[in-house]
Amino acid sequence: MYKLIKPSHTSALMATILATFLTACQASQQADKTTAITEPVSKNVQVANADVQTPAKAATTDIVVDDGPDLEFRGTISGDLLDFKDGKGDDTPAVKQFKKTGKNPYNGNESVIKNGYTIFSTACSGCHGHLAEGKLGPALADSYWTYPGNKKDKGLFETIYAGGQGMMGPQKGLLAQDEILQVMSWIRSLQNKDAKPAAH
Repeated sequence: MYKLIKPSHTSALMATILATFLTACQASQQADKTTAITEPVSKNVQVANADVQTPAKAATTDIVVDDGPDLEFRGTISGDLLDFKDGKGDDTPAVKQFKKTGKNPYNGNESVIKNGYTIFSTACSGCHGHLAEGKLGPALADSYWTYPGNKKDKGLFETIYAGGQGMMGPQKGLLAQDEILQVMSWIRSLQNKDAKPAAH
């Protein structure tokens, strides 16, 4: 016959099981890191396994900046003109072109889209979910926008850069303007492929 575990031994048993599990998980994570270095990554998981320690760099050499004045960019909530002095370095050609047209020159650029996901996964996924499915913040991969102006690149940039209501704080000074454009290119790639109707 089996003997029942005494209630006084339950805590000790659970602590032993948890310690064993955590040790195994840590060893597994170390093995995964080694495997990721020595084995090729399948095409389907390259984005998910992107090295977040390396700053994402976008290919900007092919972007030609138009002549003419910059557009006015305003805060989504305040309506105030945005101050682009954020201490994140000089504008890249992509940022300069974006400020003249309001259209993200990175949209459709597969290498930039991958970088955009890397940045999104570290800076935005805590609130918006790892695949922009929504979490504390709204989903970004469906057809509904909290701020209708975000359907256009200019409006989306204004909200990310200067913030929105509630928990959506400004990313000014946290992300470079070029990084914001890269994140936006990834978000747009989701919408262009299979944006689902928003749940009611």
